[in-house]
Amino acid sequence: MKRVRRSTRTLRRVRRVWRFLAARDSRLATESRLAACNALTLVLPVVIAAAPSTLAPTALPAQAAQVLAALRGETGVDPDPGTLLATISMLSVERTPLGDALVRLAERSSVQIAFSPSLLPADLRVDCDCAALNLAKTLDHLLAYTDLGYVELGSQVVVVPRAGSDLAPPDGLLRGRVRSEVAVPIEDATVRLRPAADTTQGHIIGTDRLGYFAFHDLAAGDYELSVDRIGYGVHQETIAVAPGDDLQVAIQLAEEAVELAGVQVEGERSRQRTRFERSAGATVRELSRTELKAIPGIAEADPIKSVDVLPGVTRMSDFGAAFNVRGGSADQNLILLDGIPIFSPFHTLGLFSAFNADMVGRAELQLGGFPAEYGGRVSSVLRIESDPGDEEFGVDAGLSLLASRAAVRGGLPDGLKNRLGLASGRWRASARRSYLDALIEPFSEGAFPYHLQDFQAAFEGWTRRGDRVKATGYLSRDVLDVASLASLNDTWPALDSRVPEIVWNWGNAAAGASWTRLLGDGGALEVGGSLSSSDAYFEFSDASEAGFGTGISRSSIAASLERHPGRNTRWKSGIESTWSRYENLATGGSPEPFPVGEGTGFGTAAYTQLDWTPNATWVFEGGVRVDHWRPRGASSTVTVSPRIAAKRFVGGGRWAVRAAGGRYTQFLHSVRDEQIPFGLDAWVLSGQQAPPLISDQVQAGLEGWLGTTDTWFTSLEAYYRTQDGLVARNWGDHPADPADDLFVGDGRAYGADFLLRRNAGLTTGWLSVSLLKADRRLPGDGAGPNAARTVQHPADFDRRLEVDLVIRHALPWAVTGGLRWNLGTGLPYTLPLRDYHVTRHELMDLTAEPFDRSVVLLGPRNGERYPVSHRLDVSFRRTWEKGWGRITPYLHVINVYNRKNVLYYSLAYRTDRTVLNGVSMSPLLPTIGVEVSF
Repeated sequence: MKRVRRSTRTLRRVRRVWRFLAARDSRLATESRLAACNALTLVLPVVIAAAPSTLAPTALPAQAAQVLAALRGETGVDPDPGTLLATISMLSVERTPLGDALVRLAERSSVQIAFSPSLLPADLRVDCDCAALNLAKTLDHLLAYTDLGYVELGSQVVVVPRAGSDLAPPDGLLRGRVRSEVAVPIEDATVRLRPAADTTQGHIIGTDRLGYFAFHDLAAGDYELSVDRIGYGVHQETIAVAPGDDLQVAIQLAEEAVELAGVQVEGERSRQRTRFERSAGATVRELSRTELKAIPGIAEADPIKSVDVLPGVTRMSDFGAAFNVRGGSADQNLILLDGIPIFSPFHTLGLFSAFNADMVGRAELQLGGFPAEYGGRVSSVLRIESDPGDEEFGVDAGLSLLASRAAVRGGLPDGLKNRLGLASGRWRASARRSYLDALIEPFSEGAFPYHLQDFQAAFEGWTRRGDRVKATGYLSRDVLDVASLASLNDTWPALDSRVPEIVWNWGNAAAGASWTRLLGDGGALEVGGSLSSSDAYFEFSDASEAGFGTGISRSSIAASLERHPGRNTRWKSGIESTWSRYENLATGGSPEPFPVGEGTGFGTAAYTQLDWTPNATWVFEGGVRVDHWRPRGASSTVTVSPRIAAKRFVGGGRWAVRAAGGRYTQFLHSVRDEQIPFGLDAWVLSGQQAPPLISDQVQAGLEGWLGTTDTWFTSLEAYYRTQDGLVARNWGDHPADPADDLFVGDGRAYGADFLLRRNAGLTTGWLSVSLLKADRRLPGDGAGPNAARTVQHPADFDRRLEVDLVIRHALPWAVTGGLRWNLGTGLPYTLPLRDYHVTRHELMDLTAEPFDRSVVLLGPRNGERYPVSHRLDVSFRRTWEKGWGRITPYLHVINVYNRKNVLYYSLAYRTDRTVLNGVSMSPLLPTIGVEVSF
């Protein structure tokens, strides 16, 4: 009853106000205002009903919008004391949709604000640090890019078209590209557009990877355009926008020397904000070069091994760089170096990755929901982008306990650029090699039996008309030559056994190139091709000549076209053709650690995807990928992989709810046993022995920014995945039947990932918490009465809980400290229950003779778990600036409190029980190194 009475009294009060206005004004104005009064009367009960509890604003119904159009508002009002417009707003918003900003303004000021959503620009986001301003000044800022004004009516403030407006919606468009002086597009440049009449407020956006930006729905008028980026000068100019204008500008920024502190942080924050606003599906986590070097490592910064600090990523042990994402095996991760797939890019049997951190611009991991343009793997996409330098000659070098490395950068001579038709050309090349074998050889008859080496180069050139040409090359090789120690057999004849004459080498090779044509609407046409291979060979260099080897190679050619057909739409389509070959062999009667055979396959794929942002509240992504796979000697397979995602912004645009789902397919498998800490992948293509792997996935979560700045970011996401077509080695296969070398099964995984990240300040870093349950269903071991029985068991990498804390802090004396603490529940393993010795029985005299063979009785597969593991690592770096360059010594301390984390159990069998003796992973291990740059 109180609400009804109050509504009635308020309605009478507003009608009396209108009668007074009608008596004072002309007949035409009276009719206009009475029409608005009638429109307000339609919604007034809704306003008053909400007023006692929330004082929230009301969006006018669609039928009232036309009536309200007759009412004119104004801006620049100097309100009288005591009026609603004189109320202090208490508002502070950043990149918030205009409608949400008006809602928040009403909440903070406790003043009802009425408006029609149809009058607001659909995708306009506003910034306003207006906490100390009155309501009139705040509305001036919020409505600066529109033809809207405001009027105080009774107990409300109504947002309506401005007096003198032609009521046409703002439809001006300003777009352009930002380039350097040598025509290279500049990513993550900050572009600001402010009304010339009020330069205190404005739009702020960042350029994309090709330097493109666009402002939509601009009201007619003069604007101040400002473009800047750390390391470059500032560009400023005045832009006049007329109704319906489509203006294009070309902006060039001059390079300027600046302090390096904060450059990487600002760039990463900009990319994170852009992904938050524009991406609906993919869960993306990025590591910059600065973060990579701050994360403690066993010997030096490792781009691939560092990804396990991210939520959703699990690693089996300290002694492997291979990683598992959200319940997927390591071979299900697509590792791209400048768009080129790399197989098994690991040194030292997986202990280190084969990428030099000095060559890495940034590493970006897409954990799920990635779009249709990515195919060939089902679990994740790790994109590693090379940094081709800045055209200035320089050297980055480093020395660690593992290896020495050097990266040289520079530009092309002017004469060569002219002959090639380039406006700019920049390159960087790096080489790395371990050195212990070279140091020990002069002082020992037997050389150190191992060394690694790798080489990587990247080039990027821009033609005078704005086309981009890129090229990347990569080589790596490891050699374990135990045969080099054979001289010890003669030097120390008292040795119980001779040094085995074993040679084991493995490595990768890759090359790729692409050409990109930039289009006027912000899109691009790109054509490229690549070659990639990986191989390993193990041999006994004695008279037996026994050995085994494995290898895989892939070549591809692809083209893609990206267009922006509308102001809120991005469309991309592409095609790709690939040819793949694998070979696994064994010679000289050696045992077969993997299925022996070889095969080839030809694949074609086509995809299309569409990103649509209908307004400032929603983002939609949809796409489909069609793969055709034709293996030699087997029937062809066609798979259709739809993918869809949606994001809904809430909380004034600072929070978002997102969901994604899709199907993912891959046509190759690794049959490596992931429980073995050291090992190499042996690849098999889908065909007669192995089916395609198909994974259906869904994920949903919440993400957003804490507070009023971009300092703190958090996200929570849950997922569910199924996998059909998993393969595993059948150790009980028949030697004469190659068709039973592999088991085929399926699996599932579900869990949740939490991330809390601080992006700015003296202390940066993140906390991640991951929950996971991953199961596999595969046939039994192929022997005994249960040979065909399907066994469900936890996956080898089924770590139920993992916590990672990573901190980077600026310490006194210009020292940068890094800390990583990790905790994980135990991984599963299969417990051997008993050990039986086989005897030979003689039928004639019923005697039993020992036989050189034992049989182990195993418990349930992965039925036991190792203890909980945890470890603390720290790093310290200090940079000295010299006249000739920079020098940075560093100290990494691994496992600070010397936790004995179990790698595996060695077993001792007794008559009454099995004794487990734990073999630990990394002990307390300090390592030092130094980096120089000039």
